[in-house]
Amino acid sequence: MQFASQDQLVRQRISLAVASAVGVLLLLFALSMRQRAALAKVASTIAATEAQRRFQEYFERHPVAMLIFDVNSFEILTANAAAQRQYGCELRAASIDQLRPAADVDDFRRDLQRYVASGDSGGLGGVRRHKHADGTVFYVDITYHFLDFAGRDACFVTAHNVTAHEAAKKALRLRSRALEASRNAVVISSREEGDSVVTYVNAAFARTTGRSVDEATGASHWEMIGCDPASPDVRSIDESLNAGRACSGLFRSHRCDGSEYWIELNASPVFGDGDQPTHFVTVFSDVSERIRYQDQLRIQAYEDALTHLPNRLGLKARLGDLVKHAADQGTTLALVFLDIDNFKEINDTLGHTAGDEVLCEVARRLSMTVSSAELVVRYAGDEFVAVLHGRGDADSLVAAADEMKNALNVGFCVGDALVVPQASVGIAVYPDHSTDPETLLGYADAAMYQAKSTGPNSLQLFNPEIASRSTKRALMAQALRRAISSDEISVVYQPRVNSITGRTIGFEALARWCDPEQGFVSPSLFIPLAEETGSIVSIGERVLEQACRQTAIWAQEYPDLVVSVNVSPVQFERSDLPFVIAETIKRTGVCAHNLELEITEGVLMAPRSLATLRALRELGLSIAIDDFGSGYSSLSYIRTFMADRLKLDMSFVRGIGCSRADEVIVRAVIALGKTLGMRVVAEGVETPEQLEFLVDNGCDEVQGFWFAPPSEAVTARSYLRGEHAACMKR
Repeated sequence: MQFASQDQLVRQRISLAVASAVGVLLLLFALSMRQRAALAKVASTIAATEAQRRFQEYFERHPVAMLIFDVNSFEILTANAAAQRQYGCELRAASIDQLRPAADVDDFRRDLQRYVASGDSGGLGGVRRHKHADGTVFYVDITYHFLDFAGRDACFVTAHNVTAHEAAKKALRLRSRALEASRNAVVISSREEGDSVVTYVNAAFARTTGRSVDEATGASHWEMIGCDPASPDVRSIDESLNAGRACSGLFRSHRCDGSEYWIELNASPVFGDGDQPTHFVTVFSDVSERIRYQDQLRIQAYEDALTHLPNRLGLKARLGDLVKHAADQGTTLALVFLDIDNFKEINDTLGHTAGDEVLCEVARRLSMTVSSAELVVRYAGDEFVAVLHGRGDADSLVAAADEMKNALNVGFCVGDALVVPQASVGIAVYPDHSTDPETLLGYADAAMYQAKSTGPNSLQLFNPEIASRSTKRALMAQALRRAISSDEISVVYQPRVNSITGRTIGFEALARWCDPEQGFVSPSLFIPLAEETGSIVSIGERVLEQACRQTAIWAQEYPDLVVSVNVSPVQFERSDLPFVIAETIKRTGVCAHNLELEITEGVLMAPRSLATLRALRELGLSIAIDDFGSGYSSLSYIRTFMADRLKLDMSFVRGIGCSRADEVIVRAVIALGKTLGMRVVAEGVETPEQLEFLVDNGCDEVQGFWFAPPSEAVTARSYLRGEHAACMKR
């Protein structure tokens, strides 16, 4: 029992020792776990701090704009440096609304509420409009993520600036729409195994070729355009494109239905990363209408619209070949130049419609006199040219030209009038006169002018003397142009005298030309030349300018003085005469009542002449009809437009004392003037007998060498002062 008791005690002690040891171990374990938990917490805190530091560093240094804002108050809680730069201002504590244009704020708030309500933690916000602090609007691509930030419901946002990308998209969209809207067909093709395969065509392609987009895509480039790939022009385009060069051309093509049309094509290569082209862009348009129009113009360019004969260009296009043919055959050829005599008078008296009928009849008659191998052209206006050959020698050609002239001398009716067309004819013969076509034509023209100078219905064969005169005339025309540009045209004044008192009451301003080489050139030579070349307009304006300035000076002392200035029919027709004269009066300061314009009878019958003359009258000018009686006097026109003066042509004045008919005409003109209330002026008075006759018959005013020749302004002034007494009838 003692041993049992001792054994039990030992066991109890051992159990107590074990329990104590276990307790100590448990305590040690508890202490160890507590230390480990503390260490883990410290480690977690350190890790969180490091993560926060790294996030902050990432956030601040990231090149994309980032910011966090409160989803309830819209206050920006933080923003990185990239955001500050992107928006150009301090963002912290600012409202997120400030980053958007005012018009977009409501849409932003509505979308934000939708994102929050969806329960998603984040997503893509798409491309939005934002604005810089200076108001500039730009585009950003938005991503968002909801989070808790410092105990606040917040949203983390990245705003990547995609303005350049959006601009590129817009530009690409516009270009795409432009391609589709273009009226020109556009084809983009890729280079595949030596061939060009279509990858894109626009709507205009389908309209132009009749081939659909689906049909064209993947097909051969030239086949879809409708051109023959084997043609030299197409091969040339391909060679240029493969060499990397842009090119263009005009091609005959075919639509899908087989109909032919013309295209104007421009093609350019598109290069890839290397130097070789990978694609080709071809733009073309249907120019069939233009080609047809050009063909019509080409025909019209060589054909006279009125007579349907070849025109001047048609002559020049064929003349060289005709001369060459004559040279090859060893035959003689003649150029016959015909000019209708007094054709302007037909237009003026019967009208331009009647004139056109005459031209058509002349063309018909001339065409009937030549063979199919010969040529008749309407050269210009009332001028015709015939090319005769295969008729033998020069005498035979001249005889044929004479037959042509005589074929015109048969009267025919135009309306109620009988017209007998006549022509002045000039002839030049190949090879007798020249072997050059242009020279030959010029010689025929010169011969025609010589024929015209000898009288109507004349014929003249070219000779060297005509060439000399033609050369002199060309040199004079050149010298006249030089004289006008060098201001060599001067103005002289011939007194106009009251036939009763002998007092000078006005002047006629006349153009004079003294050439440095030729000396004094007669107005009878250079005035017709100036009218023919059109330079009379410049001469007339210069004479008007000088006469107005001089008249303004004289009128200060002699307020009733009237100076008359001649107006050429060419000047009357080609220039805006009322405007020119009104501007000249304004510029020179002359009073309109001191200025008179002298016109010929033919001007009265020109189209729109009466309206122009009335406009001149409204300026305050007086009008005189010059050389009255020498042309086709029309009493109806004179009655319609009452002039201030009739100037009796000097040819009738010279007949006084020599021709009873001229004396009768002089009396009739004076009586006509008095009856109509117009003053009559007799020009060219050179003898006392002429003056006596004119005074006895009541002529109002006279001028001529009996009183004074035309003189410069200084001498002319002396007549106003009475220093040169007029020789009047006692």
